[in-house]
This record gives sequence, structure tokens and C-alpha cells, in this order.
Amino acid sequence: MESLKEILNKRKFSTNYYDEFSNQSDYVECEICDSARWIIVNKQTVPCSSCQQNNTDEAEINIKLMHAGLSQLLEYDLKKFQIDGRIGKADPKNLRKNLRIAEDYSKNPMGWLLISGEPGTGKTHLAVGIAINCIKNENTVIYKSIQEVIDIITNSTSNSEEENFNEIIDYPFIIIDDYGNQKYSEWIEEKIDHLFTYRYTRKLPTVVIINKNVSDFDDRTKSRFSDPNLVQSIHLDSKDSTHQSNGIPKVFDNAKLRKQPRKQNKELTREEKITFDSIEMALLKSKEFVESPNPTWLYIHGGTGSGKSYLTAAIANEIYKKNKNIFYISSSELIDNVRDYVRSNQGKGYVYDLCKEVDFLFLDDLWGHNNTKWSDEIIYNLIAYRQDNLKYTVINSSIFYEKIKSYNSKTEPLSSDSIFTEKIASRLSNNNLVEQISLVSTDIRKKRLARKR
Repeated sequence: MESLKEILNKRKFSTNYYDEFSNQSDYVECEICDSARWIIVNKQTVPCSSCQQNNTDEAEINIKLMHAGLSQLLEYDLKKFQIDGRIGKADPKNLRKNLRIAEDYSKNPMGWLLISGEPGTGKTHLAVGIAINCIKNENTVIYKSIQEVIDIITNSTSNSEEENFNEIIDYPFIIIDDYGNQKYSEWIEEKIDHLFTYRYTRKLPTVVIINKNVSDFDDRTKSRFSDPNLVQSIHLDSKDSTHQSNGIPKVFDNAKLRKQPRKQNKELTREEKITFDSIEMALLKSKEFVESPNPTWLYIHGGTGSGKSYLTAAIANEIYKKNKNIFYISSSELIDNVRDYVRSNQGKGYVYDLCKEVDFLFLDDLWGHNNTKWSDEIIYNLIAYRQDNLKYTVINSSIFYEKIKSYNSKTEPLSSDSIFTEKIASRLSNNNLVEQISLVSTDIRKKRLARKR
């Protein structure tokens, strides 16, 4: 499925309305004249009036589509919206329900409709389909991406451009796509706020398409987008997602911290006792983090299969039960997501912004992928922002605490070994801000597999 940017790049407008439709058939099939376009009346050959009427109706619709900014988006008709999930990234589970909401709204646009979801899930298709249906039902609508709105704002130095902006504000029905993905200047933010405030207070039909959660907006915008008396919502889940809405992988749905320490039911070897003690200490520190009103950061480290991800998810589940705002993500998933947004010139993306601002962040498998100076810079900026703004964070990694505490790129290489690697190590080894948990258990996954055999 094409991104919004790719769609907009294809939108080229002709100065002549009718030139836009020169590749379409001039007439529809006609039963009166058998599509001959002429009929015989009183022994005279005259144009078929039915064909002419149909042609006029089609031309009028095409002109309205052109004026609404839709003539290059006609393939996004609601009739062509696939509800089986074969096209795009959308999870098919709720597509039929969401399509029905869009169809009902297009028949009688009342109030606001908020469409949210990840890129490629079909948000633009639904929005454009609503607009096309409205025009066919002889309703007035205009479709704009937020960038097109901003272009009008920034060019509104002349009276004519200011009139264009005022026309958008007061338009009977407007659809605004791709809102909230980037930060704008204070002046532009004020203009956009004026647009939404004007339409909100007057309850003018408005469709807004966003790529992030409503909770990620400022309180003023959040209250408008969540108003149950005015706003309907469509959320398009991604079928590729293996996470809950809080990011915790489904495999860790039931991960939890034990309430009581286990008793030693046999004599332990020295190695087993070290493992036992490390697990009990990890449990103790994890509970302190969960129960503290102002916890320090946690850095959980251990070898492959030692239970780092499980413990991190268990802490996340406990915090989530307290109705706290949390997000869990692996460092590799975060880097891949940021890279996709940067390549499409859309900043670092809503997932990165969420990681910066969420109250509790759980970052899985730090340095567990092929790191570069660029990826370490992304991670460092995130860590620095959260530490400087006193936001609670749990990080796990296979890199032992002792190694980052005594990090030296010349003697013990680590990650990309850039200046940002050094800065990350310095931040995480600050024992005034970060508590470390060491898991020295052998590979738990291998042990379970051995038991099954």
C-alpha cells in the first residue's frame, strides 16, 4: 500500500477541469439508444437525451472531485476497500466493522470522525472513500493533507491566501490527513489550533487521520479527539503486530513476579547457589522498583536465555496493573521503526516520540543488533532525554554491567564504539541513577528443552 507522501506526489492538477478526465469514457452504457448515442425521432436522427444527461452528470461529479482534491485518488473508493486483509498491513479482524462506520458516516456526515493506525493500514483509503461517497451523494467536501494546510498557512501573506485559509476553516466538511506526525513552529501550531477550535465549537463535520495514539497529543487536542459527544473513532490495527497496545509481547502476557522467595529444597552446588541468590536478589530489586513511588532506573543484564526479557516484562505487567502509562519495545524494533520514518523524511516517528515521553519505558535487548554510530546516537538521545526529565526506565542487555562501567573502546570493544557508545555506557553506569540487576543463570530455554527430552 502506498504511503501518503507517494500518493500526494502523484497529484498533478490540470488548469482545465475536463482535461483531467480525457482518458475516461465520455458516456456510460445506454439502453435507450443501445449506446449508439443517437436515436431516430420523427424520421430525424437526433442526439440521445439520456446519454447527454448521463454525460453531464458524470462531468459535474468529476468537477466536484477535482475541486475536492480527489481526482488523482479515485482508486480509493470504499467499494474497493478490502476487508480480508490481503492488501496492506491492517489486521482483518475489525475491518468489516470499520468499513461500515466509514460508509455510515459518508451517508450523513455529522460530528467528527477520527481515523488512527500505523502506516499502511488503510487510513487514507477510508478517508478518501468517505469523501468520494459524499460527492456522489451531492454533499460538499474537501480533502487536504496537513502539509497542504500548512502550505496555505505559510503562504497566507496576501489577502487572497488568507481568504483560502479562512475558507478551509469554515468549509462545510473537511478531511485532514496525516496530522500530528511532525512538530511545527509555534505560529503554525496556533493556526492549526485555531482551525480545530473553530470547527470543534461549531461541530462542523471533520475527519482527521492520525498515525499515533490520541494519548500522545497535548491535553487540549486529546480532549477534543476523545469527546464522546462529538467524535467517533476508527482504529486500524496492524496484522504484523505481536504486541499488546502497551508493547508487551503476547508471549509475556502472563509474566509476573513471584510473591514469596523460593525455599531451597535440596543441597545446592556452589554454582546453583550463585544462580539461586541472583534470582532472589533480582526479584527483590524488581519489587522495590514496582512499589517505589519514585524508583531509580533498572539495568538488567545476563547471558542468553537467563530470563532478562521475562523479568523486564514481568515488571512491566506489574506497573501496568497500577494503571500507569507504559511502553515496552526492543531496541532493534525501535531502530528499524525510526529508520523507516527518517527515510521517508517524516522525522523519527511516533514510536520514538512515545518512547521519549511515556511515563515508564521498558527497552529490551540493548545492543542486541548490528549497531552503528547512527543507531547508538538514536539510543543515546533517548536515554539522555529520559534521564534528564526523570522518566522511569528499565533496560535489559546481554552486555554485563561491569563491562559498561569500565568501558574502554580500545581494550574492550562494544557496539559501534563511537562517542555515543561511550556516552550510553556513562549514563547507564551512574549508580546514583541506575540500579543494576545481574542474572547469572544458565540458559533457561535450553534447560526446558532438555527436560522435555
